[in-house]
Amino acid sequence: MIIDWDEIAKPSLPANCGWRGSYRVRYSEIGDNSLAMLPALADYMQDAAGWGARILKLAYDDTVDQGMAWVLARMVIHVRRYPGNGEDIIVETWPSGVARRVATRDFRLIDGKGDVIAVAQSFWVMFDLIERRAASWPDWIEERLPDPPGPKLIAPPFRPPFTSDPLPEIDSIKARPSDLDLYGHVNNVRLMQWVLGATGTDAKPDFHPESIDVQFRTECRVQERVTVRQKDGFAAITRDGDGVDLVRAHVVPKNRTALA
Repeated sequence: MIIDWDEIAKPSLPANCGWRGSYRVRYSEIGDNSLAMLPALADYMQDAAGWGARILKLAYDDTVDQGMAWVLARMVIHVRRYPGNGEDIIVETWPSGVARRVATRDFRLIDGKGDVIAVAQSFWVMFDLIERRAASWPDWIEERLPDPPGPKLIAPPFRPPFTSDPLPEIDSIKARPSDLDLYGHVNNVRLMQWVLGATGTDAKPDFHPESIDVQFRTECRVQERVTVRQKDGFAAITRDGDGVDLVRAHVVPKNRTALA
């Protein structure tokens, strides 16, 4: 996907559904090149999504009493420049539409000079917290979605890129209690860390790629053991018990062009 950063910078923050917040890169979030790692940027966006949902009364606190919550199904991130330790970053976000019971939310990361340094689009579905499966949307959810939504900053392909080639096993991981979020499953940013820990050259970590398109297909629960498989930038996190791919991803390193 070709990214036109000038075009991404043009849209104004939507007055009816936009949210803007400031984040400072912490020492614990930088890699050995002194730059923030991609999971840190994803963590900022995860936090911003929660605050953005609050202004629409669609956050966790607004849905949990109904036994439902939003869960992330897919995230596409493109990075122009990784910020350094102590750098202040503005995150702007807004809902950008609904299709086939999947809601999208876009993000734009801006540095102190006013330059856009990263852009992302996320895809969300409703999750039944009791049945642990996708949930139907009640009418009040649709009534609270913004009309009109904000603009889509990027247009990822409808189907996430993936490979039909066998993926070699790179790592084995057991989900720990410290990996879980308030939904009782491994947080999506932690799953992204596991993917990036094995998708660099020669299966080495690459926490500063040009882009990632990651699909969260089903949840990973505590004490489950998974295998990380990777080849040529395509990766999967596979549950050992039944061979189900919990996560699939395509990671493009810096200075390379993403596959069509």
